[in-house]
Amino acid sequence: MNRKDLEKTSIRLVRGRFGKPDLNRIATEGRTFMVKDVRRRNFFLRWTLGLWLIHKEWKIYSQLKGLKGIPQPVERIDRFAFAMEFIPGVPIERGKIIVPSFFSDLEQVLKAVHSRGVVHMDLRHKGNILVSEEGKPFLIDFNSSFSFKEEGLLRRLLFPLFRWVDYGGLFKLKERASPSSMTPEETDFLKRFNRLRRLWVFN
Repeated sequence: MNRKDLEKTSIRLVRGRFGKPDLNRIATEGRTFMVKDVRRRNFFLRWTLGLWLIHKEWKIYSQLKGLKGIPQPVERIDRFAFAMEFIPGVPIERGKIIVPSFFSDLEQVLKAVHSRGVVHMDLRHKGNILVSEEGKPFLIDFNSSFSFKEEGLLRRLLFPLFRWVDYGGLFKLKERASPSSMTPEETDFLKRFNRLRRLWVFN
């Protein structure tokens, strides 16, 4: 896959705002891919924020390669774009019927992500969780995410805090989409989280 293929055959699904990438769907050789691309941002944003975001997200998807519930990275098209697995699915919607195991499966996906030293940081946004055609959860859009090395001061200091924010976002989403499935422990966690959230500038 190259830039020429992308420009000729892709369908833009979402236009990225500011320096964020566009989401494009492209079909080639009997397969469908999702492409994230910042090439259409203006010159300044393309070479600064856009370039940094696309490199950071590609690095994170590569770090999560092989995990169940995460779209798999395919290839780096050029410095401004990369292709990944296309997941047929829909975002979680309030009132939508969700299989009982959905959120327990999603929590397992999140634990696996954390085990790789990655935090998502935007789980409160329901558009970042897809329900696949089989009813399985997929965690997408790692634009706001951070990754940490196995050792180091930042991992010891920030990773536990950011992981806590991820769980706050997960349980908030669960409360909105499936309140009857909340456990007492999750409800208590969310109450404490909401009291402290006003102090957290990123969520």
